[in-house]
Amino acid sequence: MKGKSFLVGFVIGGAAVGISTLLTAPNSGKDTLRNVKTSTDSWIKQFSEVKDCIIELQKTLISSSLEGKVAIKNFISDVKILISDWKQEIHPHQQELQKELQEIEDSIQELESNIHHKVDKNTK
Repeated sequence: MKGKSFLVGFVIGGAAVGISTLLTAPNSGKDTLRNVKTSTDSWIKQFSEVKDCIIELQKTLISSSLEGKVAIKNFISDVKILISDWKQEIHPHQQELQKELQEIEDSIQELESNIHHKVDKNTK
């Protein structure tokens, strides 16, 4: 929308400059007409170049957007694979750690039991 507003302003501004030039031109009608034709051809060429640049910019933006989406999807897929691999790698160790923790808890309970048993024997 901003590009369209700019283009409309550009055309209106160009027309205003052209009209003011015609009204204040010191040249004869033939010279002024020739200058207007040259200016018109120049303007048409410039508008064509601007249009081509805008089309190329639009194509580039579309292409960049698509490439960005593909790159993000690939990145997310890679991260999911890495997380899955990490979970599989750590799973056997996780079970071993849980087993060792259980053994430690059992040893603590046995130690507490022995301490209570010895304390009870000594108090009697």
